[in-house]
Amino acid sequence: MKNSVKIILALSLVVVVFLLFIVFKGINNSNEKIESLEIPKEMSYLKDTKKLYVVKEYSVKKERYIQYEQNYIGKSQEFNTWFGAETFLETENEEGLFYSSDKVLAYPVEKGEKWTVDSYTFTIESVDKTITTPAGTFNDVAAVKTIEKGVEEYSVTYFAKGVGQILRESVDANGKKTMRFELQEIKETKSEEDAAQ
Repeated sequence: MKNSVKIILALSLVVVVFLLFIVFKGINNSNEKIESLEIPKEMSYLKDTKKLYVVKEYSVKKERYIQYEQNYIGKSQEFNTWFGAETFLETENEEGLFYSSDKVLAYPVEKGEKWTVDSYTFTIESVDKTITTPAGTFNDVAAVKTIEKGVEEYSVTYFAKGVGQILRESVDANGKKTMRFELQEIKETKSEEDAAQ
């Protein structure tokens, strides 16, 4: 009996440590702390924490895909923590929108703005695109091209204000699209649905 209790406690401890590792994995990757300051709502590209985002990721060639919901599960230090196919951390400050410690969109959002993260170069190619996904039509969308040093393939990610990433397309060296991340639907959270009834 005592051995089984010890085993259960040990397994519980392992699970707790693993969950804490997942939630905090991106925070310690940065050498400098990201200070999160309040950005006016009309200027923000953060996801709305009161919504659920249905996302589909698929290979254009193989037509295999995964579809999942991105759910806000709480704040971890200055980061919004989202859970879907994997856990990711999101925050913003006057310098930009960050996924974990990586800047994915520079503020102010201006065409031609360029920055690097490790071996990747990001360039804002447009700030006024209109993009339609199954989730709807989004105006004044920022398009960010990402190129890895020494690699001919690249990706373009599209961000909408108040929604965040709505589309990402990967393109091979021949200019053919290979992978796609696409926002399918934006849902109300259950508490908001219950309040509406």
